[in-house]
Amino acid sequence: MKIKAFAPGKIILFGEHSVVHKKPAIAVAINRGVHVELTSRNDNIVQVTVPIIDYSAELELVDKKLNFKLDSQKKIITDYIYEVINLFEFDKGFNLTVNIEMYLGAGLGSSAAVSVATLKAVSIYAGFDLDKKTIAHKAREIEIKIQGAASPIDTSMSTYGGIIFIDENFELSRINFDMQLPLIVSNCEISGNTGKLVESVRIKYEKYPKIIGNIFTAMEQIATDAKKALEKGDSKKIGHLMNINQGLLDAIGVNTVELSDMVYEARKYGSLGSKLTGSGGGGCIIAYCPENSDEVYEQLSKKYATFKCEQSDYGVQAKLID
Repeated sequence: MKIKAFAPGKIILFGEHSVVHKKPAIAVAINRGVHVELTSRNDNIVQVTVPIIDYSAELELVDKKLNFKLDSQKKIITDYIYEVINLFEFDKGFNLTVNIEMYLGAGLGSSAAVSVATLKAVSIYAGFDLDKKTIAHKAREIEIKIQGAASPIDTSMSTYGGIIFIDENFELSRINFDMQLPLIVSNCEISGNTGKLVESVRIKYEKYPKIIGNIFTAMEQIATDAKKALEKGDSKKIGHLMNINQGLLDAIGVNTVELSDMVYEARKYGSLGSKLTGSGGGGCIIAYCPENSDEVYEQLSKKYATFKCEQSDYGVQAKLID
């Protein structure tokens, strides 16, 4: 038996940081994510392979369980895989290969996509074809266990796909969207510390409540207007709003020289809009390229790890190959 599953990663299109302060945001599932392939075995061995980190290990099922012990200090990507496996009992072992076609630790939801894709494949093998609501719930529980806290955004995006509007009450709703969203993601390969960045913005907000509050209000209007622009298919407005949003993120102190260079490089070669995505301080930028995508990609990829992507409308998927 062979089972193949895929779960998309995600980007934040609008609303980084302001969403922490009860302002709306927009997230997009992308067609780059995590591919999981599970192949049955006739013994009690579970082999887990993760090529992107050059990882391969074999463990033995005991009384149908793996009982992998989580090392709370490491919080590495394989922890998510083993936590999923620990949820089930198995009559026989299996080989599990997890191919991650995104950058790790760069704000693209890689751990959520790993959890969701692995849940889909492993649950089928264990005799349960979990529905999406259950997958999203269990994947978030795993994220909370490993990370200590987790929003529902990443696991929801990997499970359901699409473009999601997150309102001031942190309720998620799908945006009705009928256009392509060609994006280029570039990684400066410097990691930002999300916790420290969120705290630095909070401190600025306390020190300059009117100024930072007005910036958050502007970000709120950007996200609201962007939702309407996406629904109308207004490419130019989406690009303009991305560029304005980038300026506001710079103003609250989460931009860097490296990210700024990448943002302006993308615009120089034809991107309609470009901005950092995620918490900042490093990680990735996104460039919206309904035109000139080849040129933007070629130029960015000369200097940075870069890939093309579009929105993923379908979320987690799996197929069984007998």
